[in-house]
Amino acid sequence: MNKISAVTLALGPFLLGAAMSFFLFGDTSTGVAQDQVKGPKWQHGLLLRVRPADKPDFDKDTPKVGVEVFVDENNGNIIYINDKGGMAVIKK
Repeated sequence: MNKISAVTLALGPFLLGAAMSFFLFGDTSTGVAQDQVKGPKWQHGLLLRVRPADKPDFDKDTPKVGVEVFVDENNGNIIYINDKGGMAVIKK
């Protein structure tokens, strides 16, 4: 088998699938539904002091973690993102 027929054999099913999806689902490149999506809205920031469970009190060496709070205006969920990249989403 030469290179041209191997490439045709590999790309044939891909091109057939792309053509079929265009005819079945139409042109999805317009992004009509995506134009209505809203970005998250910033609510407030928090600076939290955190300590291990075995330390009963906070002191001057207790580390602090910054947390930003956003609201997803598309579904109302609340999004918390900390300064280390951790994230939590709470259903409203």
